[in-house]
Amino acid sequence: MKDDILWVEKYRPKKIADVIGNEEAKATFVDWLKSKRRRKKAVLLYGPPGVGKTALVNAASNEFGFTIIEMNASDTRTEKTITRIAGPATSFVALDKFSTETKGNLLFLDEVDGVFGKEDRGGIGAIIKIVEESQVPVVTAANDPDLQNLRPLKKVCELIRFRQVRIPLIIAVLRRISSMEHVDAEFEALEKIAQNSEGDVRSAINDLQSLTEEKRVLNLQDAMRLTPRSKNIGMYETLKGVFSAKSPGEAAAMLNRSNADYDDLLLSISDNLPLRYKDPAELGAAYDLVSRADVFRGRIAAENWHLLRYFFYFLAEATTVSPQSFRPFGFIFPPIRISTLFWTKNKRVTMEDICAKIASKCHVSRRTAKQDFVPFVKIILEKKKSNPIGSWLKLDAEEVDYLTKMNRF
Repeated sequence: MKDDILWVEKYRPKKIADVIGNEEAKATFVDWLKSKRRRKKAVLLYGPPGVGKTALVNAASNEFGFTIIEMNASDTRTEKTITRIAGPATSFVALDKFSTETKGNLLFLDEVDGVFGKEDRGGIGAIIKIVEESQVPVVTAANDPDLQNLRPLKKVCELIRFRQVRIPLIIAVLRRISSMEHVDAEFEALEKIAQNSEGDVRSAINDLQSLTEEKRVLNLQDAMRLTPRSKNIGMYETLKGVFSAKSPGEAAAMLNRSNADYDDLLLSISDNLPLRYKDPAELGAAYDLVSRADVFRGRIAAENWHLLRYFFYFLAEATTVSPQSFRPFGFIFPPIRISTLFWTKNKRVTMEDICAKIASKCHVSRRTAKQDFVPFVKIILEKKKSNPIGSWLKLDAEEVDYLTKMNRF
């Protein structure tokens, strides 16, 4: 990879004027941010991916002197975690609040439409509470504002809509970046990239970088290799694309488009490497790169998303260790580890129930019940299944049978 940073990061807008398109939305947001008497304490920026929502927040914060505290709400979704991370940012002003260079904190909660379901219970409520109690501006962003769970949040936010960026504006950005990167690009090629992006500036820039990874010349024939953009590229399409990619840049562009879960993606690529590489040296090199990607996935956790490019970079390198040796093969999915957990779920649930009953009767924790009590209960029941201990613990016939037949615990 010639560049150690993605161009979408390298050319991220530093000023509001650098954010292209959506002039009305930009003006509304700036007016809200500058106002000392805001009608509502928070705004919800909504619209399709890659149209400048996050770019505008960062550029405006930089231009107006706010210290931005950013959190991806879709990855930190419970009431406890949201309150723990976002609460302090809205309760205290920045330490340098009284200097002439800063106006204090600005809390940015991205992808709030990713908070949903029983596992996220209380997440939206926690965000609303933060908005109501906040002493600093709160900005939220979503791709789909029409989800049922967002209705309470919309009531406490000023809504600002972003639309797809027009093709001529995207072409202008691509021409400027091509000039800065010394890429000799045909206008028709840039036009094709812009049209393929469907108004997504970020995707267009990623496509430009991937197509010029190996050479600094771009013609229409090169751009015609782009597949029609899909906003919902699943795991199978992602694996097919990255393993058949002809360069790390092409693989990275596919990873950037995918909507597959990052952890599932890491496991799936790892499981499929032995099918992809028959040469032990190539397989070893690929696994070394995947291990580096795993390190960055751990560092990203739920908030350090600026490191995502390195996660994609090492996965892209792992899948293109030897592009010329690619042969179609059947992919393993879901990941072996997840499949194992699925098929052993009933056994794990049975053991959990047994441990819960022992813990309740013996007044110990479930962990202690499993480690210290289950082995002895197993031995007792093996000698005589009808032993009174089974009745005393209220174990049913299935649980007794499970204990006597299991090989390990």
